[in-house]
Amino acid sequence: MAFDSTRIPSKLKEAYLANRCAILVGAGASAGAGLPLWGRLLDDMVNAALAHAVISPAKAAQYRQLATKPDKYLMIASGLKDDLRVYFDEFIEATFIAPKPAPTGLHEAIVALDKLQFVLTTNYDTLIERACRIKDPDVSVCTFRDTGEIQRRLSKREFFILKAHGDATKITNGIILTDADYRDLLFRQRGYQSLLSAMFTMFTIVFVGASMTDPEVLLLLNYIADAFTPSAGPSHFAAMAQEDITDVEKDRWFKDFNIQLIPVSKVDNYAELTEFLVALKNVA
Repeated sequence: MAFDSTRIPSKLKEAYLANRCAILVGAGASAGAGLPLWGRLLDDMVNAALAHAVISPAKAAQYRQLATKPDKYLMIASGLKDDLRVYFDEFIEATFIAPKPAPTGLHEAIVALDKLQFVLTTNYDTLIERACRIKDPDVSVCTFRDTGEIQRRLSKREFFILKAHGDATKITNGIILTDADYRDLLFRQRGYQSLLSAMFTMFTIVFVGASMTDPEVLLLLNYIADAFTPSAGPSHFAAMAQEDITDVEKDRWFKDFNIQLIPVSKVDNYAELTEFLVALKNVA
């Protein structure tokens, strides 16, 4: 069954039509292109560390046991990044760039939203910009290193893509994978932290391909949560699998981050998620 456009909240429609809307893309949006979610990513990192003989089989088994607990993901990532050391950049490139994943219908639906101010992604892959360059070869793609360009684009209300945790094609600029990485980034670049806060206080953000178990998204939200408390700023929204949503999760998203959930079905590989974005584009 196609997504019913009447399920789109009026506040979201108003924000989109007023060009005050943006999309935040999480790891789930890349899964349809064959890229790993966190569980598989960590398992692949363990395999890479074993292949390079930088960890023992016993330590690998401990990592895999811990990886059954989503709340341990960031700790595991931190350990494996330290273990891989000089092999970490090679791993990121081999995982996110070498397979040459193709944009999906979901990515095409995102970039078809022509009233967006920006697309913010925690993903390292190039799927969003590749989909966008079909219609705009010169689209601006920024990372956390490009605070000046981000500020310029925001002030001039010009569209851009922000890869908040780094770009797999620019590994030497840094990849944000752990809590320590983010603390280090924000300590050194307070301007970037201020820009992130401004985005969430100026624009309605729609989360696509994110979940409460996505540590990359939680890492971002927890560092800027003070900027979008329920008593201030615009409403934000997240399209999530209705089969997984609980009342507790709804409360936490809204009370902790001022994010209202929009249920979509998992049927046919989340077909309703793409339909939701198409319906948003067509709001009148």
